[in-house]
Amino acid sequence: MGNNYDPIARYYDFIHYLVFGQAEINAQTELLSYIAPGSRVLIVGGGTGWILEKIAAIQPTGLRITYVESSAKMMERSGKRNCGQNSVEFVLSTVEEFVTAEQVDCILTGFFFDNFSVDQAAAVVRRLDPLLRDGGYWLYTDFYLSRRKRKLWKAVLLKTMYIMARIICKVEASELPDMERIFGEEGYGAVYTSFHYSQFIQSVAYRKGADQKMDGWHGG
Repeated sequence: MGNNYDPIARYYDFIHYLVFGQAEINAQTELLSYIAPGSRVLIVGGGTGWILEKIAAIQPTGLRITYVESSAKMMERSGKRNCGQNSVEFVLSTVEEFVTAEQVDCILTGFFFDNFSVDQAAAVVRRLDPLLRDGGYWLYTDFYLSRRKRKLWKAVLLKTMYIMARIICKVEASELPDMERIFGEEGYGAVYTSFHYSQFIQSVAYRKGADQKMDGWHGG
């Protein structure tokens, strides 16, 4: 089975902290202000679940969260997180097999789309899009390579990460999909964008049906 993170679930956070420090955490948590009180939230590919505690620290009650993760060992760790008084439904499933009839106010995908080819990533966005209400936010964080100003160290690091992910987790992708283009084609507008780790990590708050106009930008 591709994209299987069970073998490194126990060490996943530690490995990423050794390489990126707090950058991955900061890149995702800075977008959490887009989750309004009382929202219904869908988290896809949540990993070890630390994001649940960050959400609870900001909004300890009133949220209805559906947490979808395909790795059983990742889900086991996620289930032990302190979610405050928020309601969390844990769903062990791939995104391709996940089914629900309820719409949500916000979708979170942190370092998720780097696992997919361009065609697969576009298919995932199209599959999840009907679940997000009009005007809702898709909070996206992932690695980023500028098409105009490519740095050798970023390309080498990313290639190394993909090689290791293929060996250990059977990740099928080998390059980052152009998510800016994919979201744009599906009618999403970036209302906030920031960069971290020398612009190797990108955070974007996309709004469904929004004009292609950003409220703000800052680098990190």
